[in-house]
Amino acid sequence: MLTRASNEADEFSLVWREEFIFQQSALSIDMKLSPFLISELKTSSWPGTELFGGFATLKKYSVSPESIALLNEVKSVYDWLAPKYPEDLAFYKNGKVLFWSIAHENEAGFA
Repeated sequence: MLTRASNEADEFSLVWREEFIFQQSALSIDMKLSPFLISELKTSSWPGTELFGGFATLKKYSVSPESIALLNEVKSVYDWLAPKYPEDLAFYKNGKVLFWSIAHENEAGFA
């Protein structure tokens, strides 16, 4: 999946929900991904999810061989789950969603 995404996508996102105290593994991936950060948005919705109360920070990153290698440090798309990691990995091409995931629901799909 990450190989396909790296060939087709130009951005990916991860979600940082406000109600969690993130573990060191999440803080480490945040630091490692910081050179690839494109934008941060405080929001209540992202691909596949809409919160009814509360907010999260949606961080978008550029796709590159280096950023994809960092994503590969996590074994499965369903392992992107707070508080160990940020949540809900998604990929985009020209702003349109190509792939979305909802880790805590074990749901994912290509758009």
